[in-house]
Parts: sequence; C-alpha cells; structure tokens
Amino acid sequence: MSLLFFTILGPILVFLLLWVAATAYRIYFPEQPLPFEKDPVMLREKARRAGQSVPVGVREIRADQRRKKRQRAQILSPDYNYFWGGSDGFPEAWREDLWRRRN
Repeated sequence: MSLLFFTILGPILVFLLLWVAATAYRIYFPEQPLPFEKDPVMLREKARRAGQSVPVGVREIRADQRRKKRQRAQILSPDYNYFWGGSDGFPEAWREDLWRRRN
C-alpha cells in the first residue's frame, strides 16, 4: 500500500517542489529588461535608416505591414488619433457608417 502511495505521490511532490523553486527563483531574480537602444526592433530601425542591409523575418514583415496600414488609416482619417494601440474614440464618420450598416 505504501509503495503505491509513494509511486503516485512522489512524482507529484517532486514536480510541486520544482515548480515552487522555479517560481521563487523568478521572483527573487527577475529577468532584466533590455535597454531601449538594445531592443532588436530599434536596432533594425536604426540600420534601416542608415541604409544598411538587415535580416528580415516574418515578424518584422507583419509589423511593417501593420505600421503602413496604420499610417494609411491616419492619412485617410486625420481626425482619428491612434497611438500605439490606444485611441481617442471613433470619428463621427465611422459611427455614421456603422449606423448605416447595422442589421
């Protein structure tokens, strides 16, 4: 009976102890954030502005596409203030368009 008990309970206790140790380690020694100048996105932007060739991945391509889309939306609708994912609300033209398209 005790062999069955330790066979089931032993791995669970080992896992819980490892989890507690890893959590405590992450709390007491958190990862240090990268300085803004060392961020890969900022390094890529600096190299791009300097005219240097830069390796580009799918993430960067999608980020560029989203940035262009935001800039296009800003040109088409200058009264809509969108900045880093936040906005000041919807322009009145958008509200009217939504009202016309309602079900």
